[in-house]
Amino acid sequence: MNPVIPSSHYLLLDEQLSLDTILDNMYHQISIFKNHKLFKSGDINFELEFRLRNKYTNIDINDFVKCMSCRYHEYLFKENKTTRYRIIYESSYPANINEDQNINLENEEENKKEKEKEEENIEKKKKISKLYTYVDTNSEKEITETLNGKIEFTKKMTLMTAYYFVYKIVLSIETNLDVSDIISFLDNSLVETEKGCNKKIKSNKGLNILQFITPTIKYRKSYILHKDVRIYVTKYEDKSQFEIDFSRNINHERSDMINIVHDIMLLLDCSNFVLDYLFYLLPNFEFQKPITPSMDTIFDIADDLVKNTFFVAAKTDGLRLLVIITNHLMFSVSGNFDVEYIDCINSDLHLVFDCEFVNDDFIPFDILYHNVDLRLKSYKERIAILDSISFDSFNNKFKRKKIRKCGNYSDLQNFIENELENENKNLVPNDGIIITDGASTYTLQSIIPFDSHRVEHIRIYKIKTRNTVDLRFDGRYFYAKQHSIKKSNLKLTLAEFKKICLKYHQHKKLNRDKNKMKEKKIPFIIEFDLDKGVFVKKRKDKWTSTSLNTFNSIVLASFQKINIEIFSPDSNTLMRKYHNRIKQNILNEYKGNLLDIGSGNGEDIHKWKHFRKIACIEPDNVKLKNLNERINKSDIKNRITIYPNTIQNIKLKDSFNIATCFFAINDFNYSDVESMLNHISQNINEILVVLFMDNSLFNGDIDSPCIKYRQCIDTHKNKFLESLDKES
Repeated sequence: MNPVIPSSHYLLLDEQLSLDTILDNMYHQISIFKNHKLFKSGDINFELEFRLRNKYTNIDINDFVKCMSCRYHEYLFKENKTTRYRIIYESSYPANINEDQNINLENEEENKKEKEKEEENIEKKKKISKLYTYVDTNSEKEITETLNGKIEFTKKMTLMTAYYFVYKIVLSIETNLDVSDIISFLDNSLVETEKGCNKKIKSNKGLNILQFITPTIKYRKSYILHKDVRIYVTKYEDKSQFEIDFSRNINHERSDMINIVHDIMLLLDCSNFVLDYLFYLLPNFEFQKPITPSMDTIFDIADDLVKNTFFVAAKTDGLRLLVIITNHLMFSVSGNFDVEYIDCINSDLHLVFDCEFVNDDFIPFDILYHNVDLRLKSYKERIAILDSISFDSFNNKFKRKKIRKCGNYSDLQNFIENELENENKNLVPNDGIIITDGASTYTLQSIIPFDSHRVEHIRIYKIKTRNTVDLRFDGRYFYAKQHSIKKSNLKLTLAEFKKICLKYHQHKKLNRDKNKMKEKKIPFIIEFDLDKGVFVKKRKDKWTSTSLNTFNSIVLASFQKINIEIFSPDSNTLMRKYHNRIKQNILNEYKGNLLDIGSGNGEDIHKWKHFRKIACIEPDNVKLKNLNERINKSDIKNRITIYPNTIQNIKLKDSFNIATCFFAINDFNYSDVESMLNHISQNINEILVVLFMDNSLFNGDIDSPCIKYRQCIDTHKNKFLESLDKES
């Protein structure tokens, strides 16, 4: 894999044509030449070659040519960009590359590489070994020996060049020229002069150019596959060259030709090209990360979600992967940008899916590319495109999951109650829900490289069944990326810590055994449940831990007890949060002295910090105990006075800017209300606020056994009515 993602090559890429299209274009070019009136089939040969591109494959083919290869000298003269002359001379077989002093098998710089680089070279040799095995197994015979003593003088003109994955495809016409002058010239080119020096002899004007060309010493092995397909493996200087030559059977069966090209490519590591092509299709690509929202965020986004329409889906507990489909081939790309080949399909498509990988199935939940970059389209548009695609041609590699379009929170509740259970029946492990704003784009950045413009419109949220994080453990400390996490933040017991240490040492022993085989070191990543403070499992599918920002957001969600249960009809979590926001907004409008009637357990203390003096009225003994505990821990305890009685039985001496009675009025009857108003009427300077229900849920007055509730808020202006009758 490239050390830098992407490599600099991706900026030079073009949209890749299918191999069928490339071959059609080349055969069309051949047809044009053959139909030309000056074409003479006896003088011209068509050559069709697939050459591995070293910048993507970078293979070392010493194992092919180190012995029993053919050694020859090659003179090469380029007349222009498309035309060149080549002379092959002094071919000898067999040649042993190890005995030649003019060619270095190993680059001196490679001897100074660090151990990590050596391990990469070992991995490359494994892939070359697979390639060697393929050639050895599929070749009908080796024809290297036929090059012995060969003399060749050819003129070659390139007709077309195309690029396909790790191949450069070249269609050219080759003309064999008279070698008699070449033989005479090269045999007599070096003669000893009177001074003992070598001097070039001019044979004829056409060969004068050879006086200024230094031949290249090359080593080659050649093989014939079925139907006269040829494999040429060549080594010279520090370069390697691998060619598939269809020249002797230019009309080779198309499907067979494509299979050979794909088989050889997939034996090698073509991940560098796949990554470059990904960044060509999706410049500045980054995986989109869903946000774990706080309670405040849930309420802040609620109106926009309903306004824009939102989508909800089960949060699949799998491995996050991109799937790239191009030119009949499917590849996956992980969050670490590791590339794996998936399969070959019949359809020629250009797609990029964002998926979860579970139980050998790819579960797409977003589409990023469909002939064009889709990341700046809204999620509503992308889902419509995803739904329009037929997955029948993908060899059963994909499994769809329900992505529900929602117009309100009732739709969300219905999805949680019904669809999540259905997903679990389909054996797809889920650990929460994903909520996506219908207007959300996929990326913050502009698709133009290095453009500073950013599109601030990503809204995707995850709410889990339990709040877990993925942390890296080194045997002593926990980490979110490179940031150390204190054990106290995890509420970690000694028993759980010992369990994690035991798992770590088992992992370390296994990893040490693998290192003996020169495999890459694997970090120890665990999933930890913040709600319960327990170890969940070792994450074999993860190579990186949660980021610090993500860790902090999940800690807050755990503290606020945010999980999918808050959307249950039986849960009052969202209602209580909504009420608290109303109370906070009311209290923020006033300052000075506060009278709080029915303070209960003291859960509103944090809302009182801006008041100078607070009087708490609470008659219940159990609630008084909790209230006192909270006040004693508060920074404003010296400003708070508790009255352990009902408001009817208290004689107030101080005056107050605001009096509040939040959700305590249900404990009052008519006489209690009248008594309360008589007691506080002379002590309230500005306003008495009584809360009992969300007025928008009701169209009129409400009768209860002890009191009649009247509407006291103008629903259009969202303001208290200026005048209320005495029964209100």
